[in-house]
Amino acid sequence: MNSSLYLIQSSSSATQSVLAKLKQIYDQQDQVIFFGEALSLLTQADLDYFAQCYCLESEQVLLDLNLIPSFTLLNSTQFADLVLQFERCISLK
Repeated sequence: MNSSLYLIQSSSSATQSVLAKLKQIYDQQDQVIFFGEALSLLTQADLDYFAQCYCLESEQVLLDLNLIPSFTLLNSTQFADLVLQFERCISLK
């Protein structure tokens, strides 16, 4: 698989900067997992840029309720399986 998996774990103060950087390097075949504080600052406009977005089931409480349908929710086993599908996982903080 030539695509990348991006792991977005930014603080609330860095999230917009990380999203701007991600949009510069993102390809439509790539996939993105958002974690923690980054989830709480996302908008639908942010998510519309990405073909496939994920978050952990346990962290969906951080999302705006209107954004939940834009995500695929992962349990820990699904998260591990997804990560193992990629040769290239890139963490942005």
